Amino acid sequence: GHIELTRPVLHIGYIRDIYLLLKVTCKKCGRLLLSKDEIEKYKKILEDSNDDIGSDVQADLIDRLKKIKRCPHCGEEQQEIKLVKPYFFYELYDRQRKRLYPTEIRERLEKIPDEDLKLLGFNPYVARPEWAVLTCLPVPPVTARPSIILESGERSEDDLTHKLVDILRVNQRFADNIAGGAPMPIIEDLWDVLQYHVATFFTNEISG
Repeated sequence: GHIELTRPVLHIGYIRDIYLLLKVTCKKCGRLLLSKDEIEKYKKILEDSNDDIGSDVQADLIDRLKKIKRCPHCGEEQQEIKLVKPYFFYELYDRQRKRLYPTEIRERLEKIPDEDLKLLGFNPYVARPEWAVLTCLPVPPVTARPSIILESGERSEDDLTHKLVDILRVNQRFADNIAGGAPMPIIEDLWDVLQYHVATFFTNEISG
């Protein structure tokens, strides 16, 4: 089964990939921060390279992209992106910072063309980057999270089951607060709690 999430949350396993793509693509048009001629040049180099050389070329490409502050395609100025571990993203504006929520991050990732993703080593036909921003959560079957009978005769549920219950509860509370017109600080707090529970469902060893 699956749980439809009230708002999207980030998959903790792909935070580094999300961070990279936010830094090297345009916030407005989604293109790589290189001119069309440079994109074609790198495409040709990668097509003619073996895997080892291709990795070096991609590393060089990423270093170049991180230094570009204005999109050569649409002219949009790019703000510095900061990741505050484990999964909070911010855009920096003259010493002020603006939080990037998963909905905005997903919208940005959706704009990136398949051809640009291939230059960075992604296979868009197998995994588009916006899929790292979850809109629903797969629920593993009971065989993956079996309950056990304790010596006392009481039934004890698996840790994953307890975590799924936490996700369901906060997800419903989140939806109820949105429907009830709760103020934005409460909505944001519940969103962070949902993000926390989904992240710790996948890995309970994340720092912070």
